[in-house]
Amino acid sequence: MVLMKIPAAQFILSLIATSAALAQAPNPTGAEASGKPLPVSGWIVVGDKTQAFGPKEEDGKIVFTGTGFGEKGKNEVAFFPKTELAVGDSLELSAKVTFSGVSGMGNFRFGIYQKRSKDHPRGWMGYTAYAGIDKKFPKGGLFASDASNDINFDTATNRVLAESGVPFKNVKDGTYFINMKLTRSDSGIECEATMSVDGDPNAMLLQYTGSDASPVSTSFDALGFSTHQVLSADSIAFSDVTVSQN
Repeated sequence: MVLMKIPAAQFILSLIATSAALAQAPNPTGAEASGKPLPVSGWIVVGDKTQAFGPKEEDGKIVFTGTGFGEKGKNEVAFFPKTELAVGDSLELSAKVTFSGVSGMGNFRFGIYQKRSKDHPRGWMGYTAYAGIDKKFPKGGLFASDASNDINFDTATNRVLAESGVPFKNVKDGTYFINMKLTRSDSGIECEATMSVDGDPNAMLLQYTGSDASPVSTSFDALGFSTHQVLSADSIAFSDVTVSQN
């Protein structure tokens, strides 16, 4: 076997190029977000002041369930320290979400936001990824909030950043991996979002890549999830939830 000698300068340049490529690559499906971790706390179903639907902690999971949980759309939320994105900064969410007792069309939504109030989901500023079949959005949608937003954070807006790059599928019983990454640039905020069957990166339910040239907020402090009424899940559980700033 003949070993080729590679000049030191060429070898170093090769290492630099490889490192740069890895740094720019999207988060591998199922992998935790990297960077500075931010604490996530305060899990609630918005409006559920008696905590009839939880959350409960079971085997490392944050579980929402209870009588009537699946009868109407619910907004599950959590919070992290307010984080301002400077140019070049990114904020990344990764989590596993488990659905049980799904009997509807499987419509689910998730995103990263700047909240207005913990007491209601209206007027939150940020980005929402649609998952699951919705007749109004056959190719899904990655939505950015309107500046005059006074509606629920999971509501579709006129600011559609992208449609799904893979065919849309229903959400069914099982565990899924979700990821959303926001990166601030000189031209605005770049947003990427994916959802796939846990353990099978090729079983994608959605894949979005979009750019917001007119972001209404560059600071964020909340995670929002919506088990829309057509999902009708008996329970939803979150695990391995990480939010990181890079």
